[in-house]
Amino acid sequence: MAEEQRTFLRIPTNLRGRMRLVASDNELQLFREAPFASSSVITAELKNAGLSEALIAALQTIDHKLDMLVGIHTQDSLQIDFPHMVEVLEISGAGVKLVSSYPLAVDQTLELVITLTQLPVRMAGSIGRVTRAEVLDGRQLWAVDFTKIRDRDLESIVQFVFQTQRDELRARKWE
Repeated sequence: MAEEQRTFLRIPTNLRGRMRLVASDNELQLFREAPFASSSVITAELKNAGLSEALIAALQTIDHKLDMLVGIHTQDSLQIDFPHMVEVLEISGAGVKLVSSYPLAVDQTLELVITLTQLPVRMAGSIGRVTRAEVLDGRQLWAVDFTKIRDRDLESIVQFVFQTQRDELRARKWE
């Protein structure tokens, strides 16, 4: 019997997210986050324009604050399209384990939007299928495998997982 081979690292976490039920994997994703511009490219362009370092720093601060405001607005508007709250307890590039405020069932298809970081707001979305139910400490957990995920969202999740692992290793170093 062949053993399951994981291609993604799975970590415990405590993230918030939102979901909506979808009819099938073929449904288009509602959530779409704009790609992040590279700040080093922007800085180089501003320097080439002959702007002073102080002005460049001020413009980057304004840009950062505008990104935060747009992120907060995006989170507020998600409540309309994604009416159900979830708590993500494990995450990997292949899927999540979550607790839902809405009752789910095995083989149900849903679209998730997970808030990976608060400041700056960084979210990732995917369509997934509930593969199994578990009970942990009296709580109903649902394992959801991603069936459709954009490369940018997958990269955000993988970066989040690796950054979390690095942070934990650094913390253990100082214990």
